[in-house]
Amino acid sequence: MKTTKYTFWKLIDEHFIEIPIIQRDYAQGRDDPKTREIRNKLLSDLFNTISKNNHLDFDFVYGSLINGKFIPLDGQQRLTTLFLLHWYIAMKEGKIDDFRNKLLVDNNSKFTYSTRTSAKDFCNELVASGVIIPDKDILLSDKIKDSSWFFLSWNKDPTIKSMLIMLDAMHEKFNHCEHFFEKLINEVTPIITFQFIDLPNFGLTDDLYIKMNARG
Repeated sequence: MKTTKYTFWKLIDEHFIEIPIIQRDYAQGRDDPKTREIRNKLLSDLFNTISKNNHLDFDFVYGSLINGKFIPLDGQQRLTTLFLLHWYIAMKEGKIDDFRNKLLVDNNSKFTYSTRTSAKDFCNELVASGVIIPDKDILLSDKIKDSSWFFLSWNKDPTIKSMLIMLDAMHEKFNHCEHFFEKLINEVTPIITFQFIDLPNFGLTDDLYIKMNARG
């Protein structure tokens, strides 16, 4: 079993990333005190790492490559947070064309959720359409919800709700950042990495996902 150090940018360059239907919804954006504390600590760690040119290890990310797609067994939450962070910084710093060139294929995002059609469509629109990042005192989620491409029914999707909460938290933390995008995508001296493991012969059954999710 081969372990390779990867960045999100490298992984998304080589593969589509699809969160499978059996996986739980995105949880790092849940609106409860415990999750809020964890989220704030995570974003502070990410901000300090990027601003100080340090290194942050995001531990192991593993799953299987199936028909050109990476299907994560473990690492869904971290990969989603990195997807949102790259999107936000790209929008904030006017690098959205670079972001789209990497993540958009035939108007579909290379990072997507299969848990619900609404989550998949939201990821696609977030990349393909996006929004202009507002001032810090304006909620980014409100700006997104006011966009012509946002459907009101999406407010009922737990993954989308959590993504919007995370984006609001990122907007509060990273609104005044500069020159972060080039640091995020730097493969010579990568600052946020994880250990990527492809399990080609691993049976990603529904029972296994249920057991993994039960363990958190």
